[in-house]
Amino acid sequence: MERWLAKADSHPLAKREADLALLLANDAGAWERYGQFYDGWSQAEIAELLEAVRAASNRSQPEVK
Repeated sequence: MERWLAKADSHPLAKREADLALLLANDAGAWERYGQFYDGWSQAEIAELLEAVRAASNRSQPEVK
């Protein structure tokens, strides 16, 4: 997970979150564009990465008062 989360500079977390959600929804276009990066991953593993991305994204958001 750390390896995938560490790439936030080249691929913003919000974009990665959206892409992973599309993959989990079995979006054909998303699989065509990004499936090569997740070859061999189970749906559960992609879901786990999505949760990790969401958690990292929430940590990087400034606190609203």
